[in-house]
Amino acid sequence: MQFNEKEIQRIVHACEYYRSMIRTQDKDLAIRYDKVIHKLHNYEQEMECPDCWEPDGECVIHAT
Repeated sequence: MQFNEKEIQRIVHACEYYRSMIRTQDKDLAIRYDKVIHKLHNYEQEMECPDCWEPDGECVIHAT
């Protein structure tokens, strides 16, 4: 499964929102959200995108 850049940003935003809502009630769960957010940012950086460099390529990762 592969997410494009916009989808990852939506997931990160949702995780940050829920983390902010739960942080005061359950600190352990908030820490788990922090770990997921960190993993998503790593995934975002590790994505390879060969189609971005090809003139006729259609980039799936950075698609709008």
